[in-house]
Amino acid sequence: MTVDRKLRRKVLLNSFVNTFATHGLDKTSMRYLIVESGISSSFIYEMFEGRDQMVIETIRFYYQSLIDANDALRKDENLTFIDFLNNVESLAVQNLMRDRFVTQAILHPGYRPKVFDLVQKLMDDQNQMCVEMAEKDGIEPEYALLAMKYLYSTLNAYTIMSDEKMFHSQMESLRKFWRSLQEGKTPKPTWEL
Repeated sequence: MTVDRKLRRKVLLNSFVNTFATHGLDKTSMRYLIVESGISSSFIYEMFEGRDQMVIETIRFYYQSLIDANDALRKDENLTFIDFLNNVESLAVQNLMRDRFVTQAILHPGYRPKVFDLVQKLMDDQNQMCVEMAEKDGIEPEYALLAMKYLYSTLNAYTIMSDEKMFHSQMESLRKFWRSLQEGKTPKPTWEL
C-alpha cells in the first residue's frame, strides 16, 4: 500500500470513528459512512469487504491510537501515577461518544468476539503503565491496579449512563482514594474514603 493510500485509509478510519460516534453503531449505515468520509465509494469498497469489517477496523484504529497515546506518555519521565490516572480519565471524557460506539460493539453478539481482544489489549497496556507509574512513585502495585479497576468502572458507568452528577461524585471519591495512595496511606476498602 502506497503512502497516499495509507494516509487515505487513516483519514477514512478517523472519519468512520466520528461517524459511528455521532450516529451509533446500529444507526450508522454504509451511506452515512461513505457520505461523511468524503472519499469515493469505490475506494471504500476496495479497502473494506463490508460494514462488518469497517466496524472492526475502525475499533482497531481507535484503540491503536489510545495505545499510541500511552506510548507517548511512557516517554514522559516526570509523569506520576496520579498524572497517569488523570490522563486516562481526561482521555475517556474527551472520547465519550467514541467509547459509547465501542461499548455498543462489545455488547453486540456479532462484534464482541472480534473486538474484545482489542479492548483487553488496551486495558492490559494501561494496567501495565499503572503498575510502572505506581512502582516509580512507591505505591503498592496491588492498590494501583485497584485504583484502575475503580476508574474503569466509573468511566464505563459514565459511558453508558451519561450521568454527570454521579460521575463527578464518583470521581471525587476516586481522587480521595488516589491521594491516600500518593500519601502512602493504606486505602480503606470502601468507597467512603
